[in-house]
Amino acid sequence: MRIRPLVSVALVAVVAVLAVACKKPMKAGDACKKEWATDCTDKTHALVCVSGKLEAVGCRDNVGCMDVGDGDDNCSNNNQNVGEPCKAEGNFSCSVDSKAMLKCDSKHWTKVDDCKGQHGCVSNAQGATCDQGTESLGASCTPQNEGNGSCTPDGKSLLVCHSGKMVVGATCKGMNGCRQAGTKLDCNQTLADLGDPCGDYEGKYACAPDKKTRLVCKGGKMVKDKVCKSCSVMIQDVQCQ
Repeated sequence: MRIRPLVSVALVAVVAVLAVACKKPMKAGDACKKEWATDCTDKTHALVCVSGKLEAVGCRDNVGCMDVGDGDDNCSNNNQNVGEPCKAEGNFSCSVDSKAMLKCDSKHWTKVDDCKGQHGCVSNAQGATCDQGTESLGASCTPQNEGNGSCTPDGKSLLVCHSGKMVVGATCKGMNGCRQAGTKLDCNQTLADLGDPCGDYEGKYACAPDKKTRLVCKGGKMVKDKVCKSCSVMIQDVQCQ
């Protein structure tokens, strides 16, 4: 009589172990119920419940994926891959290779800008910044990059992101033209034509092509300042004699 309860308990334990052992591991595409529930699959990967289906996501920062409970695991990321799920709708981030700016749109990361410049895409607490390097006139740019600059491929103009398009902020006809100088863009405007845009270079002088006229940046354009016997440039210094 004393053996039966022990046998029953043992059988229950065996059945429980078998049930756990036979439970199929979840995979991307499986149905799920709790939106944004996250389960670690290993130290650097997790499954996230998005719109009723599990999606795979990488956990790439130093913490990786932290197992804190069923559906409540923490998957930490500094940068993202296009197509991975995201919860912060409308926020910006950088791609894993730091060559593109991404935006969280319809619960997934999508590319909005290529960041071809020296500094690429950099994520920070405020979102992300994108160094576009050389860019073409009329190329699209995001509101996040409003006011940011870029050199044209030929180095003759400095472009600025304005209302979703790259427009000419200034011409750069002097020595070395438009180029990256550390974390800034350098535009040599010591040579210019009358009427050239000059952006934020208010008060700066330039020699006209005829070398007999000195121009000055006024109201965003190069205007005539004075007639010279000889207009010359010494490094960045414009001299009118």
